[in-house]
Amino acid sequence: MPSPQTAKVLFWLRENASLWPNVCEVTENAQQELVEVKLESTARWQGVASAVETNDIVTGRLFIAVFFPDSSLSAHDSAFITLTAERLANLVELVIGRQHDHLKQLQDKLSLFDTVSEMAETGGWDFNMPEGRMNWTNETYRLFDFTKDCPITLYRVLACFSPESRRTLIRAVRNLIDKGINYQLELPVVTRKKHARWLKLSGKAQKRDGEIVRLFGSVQDVSEQKRLSATEQNYIEYLNTILDSINDAVLTVDEFGTIITANNTVKEVFGIEPDAVIGEDISFLLPGTPADKDSEFVHQQLKPGVGEINGKELSARHSQGRNFPVELSVAEVFQSGFSQFVCVFRDITERKQALDSIYNIAFFDEITHLPNVKSFEKDLRKLIIAAAVSDQQIYCCMLDIDNFSQFNLSFGKETGDYILRIFAGRLKRAVSSRFQIYRGLGDKFYILHSQPFAAEKDQDVMELIDTVEWNVHAELGREFSLHGHSQVVPATLASTYVHSPEASYEKVVGILEFGTKRAKQQGPGGRITLERNEFNAYDRHNYISQSFSHAIENNEFYLVLQPQFDAKGNIVSSEALLRWNEKRLGFISPGEFIPIAEESDAVVDIGYWVINEACRLLSEINAKGIETSLSVNISGRHIARADFYDRLLHTISEWQINPCQLILEITETTLVTTIDIVRKRIERLSQLGFSFSIDDFGTGYSSLSYLKELPICELKIDRYFVDEINFESDNAPIVNTIIDMASAMGLRTVAEGIENEIQINYLMQRGCDIYQGFYLSKPIEEDAWREVIIRAQSAQLAIASGG
Repeated sequence: MPSPQTAKVLFWLRENASLWPNVCEVTENAQQELVEVKLESTARWQGVASAVETNDIVTGRLFIAVFFPDSSLSAHDSAFITLTAERLANLVELVIGRQHDHLKQLQDKLSLFDTVSEMAETGGWDFNMPEGRMNWTNETYRLFDFTKDCPITLYRVLACFSPESRRTLIRAVRNLIDKGINYQLELPVVTRKKHARWLKLSGKAQKRDGEIVRLFGSVQDVSEQKRLSATEQNYIEYLNTILDSINDAVLTVDEFGTIITANNTVKEVFGIEPDAVIGEDISFLLPGTPADKDSEFVHQQLKPGVGEINGKELSARHSQGRNFPVELSVAEVFQSGFSQFVCVFRDITERKQALDSIYNIAFFDEITHLPNVKSFEKDLRKLIIAAAVSDQQIYCCMLDIDNFSQFNLSFGKETGDYILRIFAGRLKRAVSSRFQIYRGLGDKFYILHSQPFAAEKDQDVMELIDTVEWNVHAELGREFSLHGHSQVVPATLASTYVHSPEASYEKVVGILEFGTKRAKQQGPGGRITLERNEFNAYDRHNYISQSFSHAIENNEFYLVLQPQFDAKGNIVSSEALLRWNEKRLGFISPGEFIPIAEESDAVVDIGYWVINEACRLLSEINAKGIETSLSVNISGRHIARADFYDRLLHTISEWQINPCQLILEITETTLVTTIDIVRKRIERLSQLGFSFSIDDFGTGYSSLSYLKELPICELKIDRYFVDEINFESDNAPIVNTIIDMASAMGLRTVAEGIENEIQINYLMQRGCDIYQGFYLSKPIEEDAWREVIIRAQSAQLAIASGG
């Protein structure tokens, strides 16, 4: 560092010679190749080199020399000033060199200076206040990604900074200009080429006669230093911050179990200040004494070459006196040649609660708080395995609340949930601890005997099961209050004993479902126990339910047709009846397979097949010049399908038949339970010429308003009522009522199931319109039906022509 009397100078070009403070002279030191200034003693400059006119250098120009020898300058400022001093001194020498043929040497020095400046990633700037001119060094241009031909303005520079950094820099520059307060800032920038950097910016002011005439400073790329400061320069503080910010209590412990350090999270986990645990034995954080099982286990791991625990679940002690679950991990580290152990305590209270909550959601019913169907499946599968090992059997029971959906529809879901809770509470009271109750899907409950047993040996178990079933049946049959009224809600009960070799979860549930349907046939509150010899019926039922698709593919279905007659004995129509000759089981009655088909969409596929076959027969008979009609049965599931209307129209169009030739029979139950869906479709189809008949009238719900509202043309009297006519003296009031009502509403009546002359005579006397039954004609196959229709048509034509 030069002395205050002789200083290196920073030369800058000035145009106005009147501002020269002629206080020093310039000499040339050939050895150092630097221009030196010998200062005259003046307090005004305080070690700041001034300016002088040197005619030998540049005639008529002014070079200002500024230098700060103050030892309080930072290393950064000193480095910058030294570099800048050398560069500007070289500029002077360049001018001198022009006079002394040293131009090339000085240009080399300038190039070397720019290279060193670039290596140091430090640039300089100054701003001439009177002239408003900004000057940058080459490195400053590079740091901001400006080109030298680009005019430098304050706004272009500020555009590289974020709004917040921009406000900070503007405040610093204003303080420099207004108050002469130097600044040094580290700010992020995004250069004109979108490079993100951290720059260290400094600024100082030069005054003359109390006025600021010049601002100058440096620009240094400190991006790398910023990056290193977060890791290397502040590494310990960085780690402590991390340790204090994590949610786990982290301690270092020596091999004797003494706690050496603790992070701040110890307070949150254990409720104890970190300083209070330092010096304590680690068992201080565990319940009980140091001799207890958990404390002894931890101490055993705190030995050199032994200690490593990964997520060991322990019980810890909180300062409030409660115990809570933690997960402990221990790792051995070496510090100053000694083994230490990093112990991480993680509070897993919330995790345990969450797992419990997830488990409850997954395996318990939120309405009844009983184990749900997933729990039932899990426990039943375990029980089946246990029974297989001992070659024993299991007991299981299913309860199905009768007409539960009607309560939901009539009173709402809250009432339905209330009924479920009533049932759950009563089931708990009715069964012993040797049974487990489960809430199934919808309105179902399961009861499972918790242990397998041998029926021959464990008679006490058999008696207990029988007692429980009666208790359940009696408990559920009691009245309870519902909306201020006493109500009985019956439930169907189906139970079974399954021997382990025959058992599987799917089969047990299937048998119970099958048994429930059988029990419901007994009426509300039905009860049935399926014995082993009845499993064949379930297997048959299951086989049939899975055979519908291949029955259609293999043409196992076929139609028979039963003619319908008027009072004169003329065939007026026929009913298409479905039959099935299954390849394995042989002939299967419609009364058996139709209800099974209605349990799934199989009945829809079968329905479309029947309609297509009926249309084919009508098309073939039409081709022979004979016109007749056919009745086909339509299930509720079928007519409720969104594509029913379009597919029906497509089928009759394909076979080119008249819609009036097809009579669609709908059961009364189907019509009432799906009235909203059926209404619009019946009205649209009837406008096209289709006829609709109510099948099995009188056996469904007591609602007659739809007969007036819908375009129904026919009522079929169920054979159940026709069977009541056995003697000539018999009176059948229900039959009479149906015929009278139909006549009053302009509907024709069809009596089916006529088997004797007494029945047909009675029906004729009462005014029935159409007759069908074995007494008149059995269902016949296609070829025979065609012959009958053709003969009947020919006979009618002969009578007509003879008449």
